[in-house]
Amino acid sequence: MTSSLSHEKAAAWARSLYGDAVDRKDAAGFAAVFVEEGMLHFGNEPAIIGRPQIENAIARFFQAMVSLRHEFTAISCDGQTIFLEALVTYRRHDDAIVTLPAMTVFQMASTDDSFMAKECRIYVDLKPLFAP
Repeated sequence: MTSSLSHEKAAAWARSLYGDAVDRKDAAGFAAVFVEEGMLHFGNEPAIIGRPQIENAIARFFQAMVSLRHEFTAISCDGQTIFLEALVTYRRHDDAIVTLPAMTVFQMASTDDSFMAKECRIYVDLKPLFAP
């Protein structure tokens, strides 16, 4: 089945994913939206293939901060590609607050009655998050 996402479905999917999983630091919830052999490419790190590997990598990333919150500045889609622009506010373990711009691109796969992430590419410069 190949169908296109409407802007409304793409926006609802993204808001649900970030509100229910990412901004709650729920690595299992984040990984659950991927097809079994999904791919995550985060910044300059090597690509991560497979739902369990994605969950493990994101769980490690979430340990690096107390909290994070995404404020979407733009959500758009084209066919089965979702583009998310956001300001991401992190609270570090030293209680410093760091806000960074980020761009995430999801390539979706349609399933029986829904969409799952086939690929996710996250573009963000995390240097300020880890700076002393």
